[in-house]
Amino acid sequence: MRGNNHFDVIIIGGSYAGLAAAMSLGRALRKVLIIDSGKPCNRQTPHSHNFLTRDGNTPAEIAAIGKEQVLKYDTVQFYTGLATSGVKTEAGFEVCTDKGDTFSAVKLIFATGIADEQPAIPGFAECWGISVIHCPYCHGYEVKKEKTGILANGDMAFDLVN
Repeated sequence: MRGNNHFDVIIIGGSYAGLAAAMSLGRALRKVLIIDSGKPCNRQTPHSHNFLTRDGNTPAEIAAIGKEQVLKYDTVQFYTGLATSGVKTEAGFEVCTDKGDTFSAVKLIFATGIADEQPAIPGFAECWGISVIHCPYCHGYEVKKEKTGILANGDMAFDLVN
């Protein structure tokens, strides 16, 4: 880590949303720390779609390009690790990591994305994002003429069937 451990903003989550926030803040000359575990929910997905200028790239390729662009701003730093706790202080916030490091900031942004809840079906997790798809807008085109099953909890699934 460069410099001291106090920042204007700490961003928890270094995938697309966290990187986008960091870019805006870096351009505004804010001292920013991105804390990221390196385990995005889309890490198994072989190709990303519906992403203008990057259709067909892997999520890792897209994130790597974003990270490279964001880290060109010298007020932005990247920390690989997991934020394990955070507390409100008089001056802002204090965040601790799984490595025992502590950082403080005036502001805190949570860009942690989602965690997909998967059923306990043997083989399901291994196929997630590959042959078990979660978004018809991201992956539906590739399976447009294939037989498809929908696993859902509620009536919203009926909107996906035609």
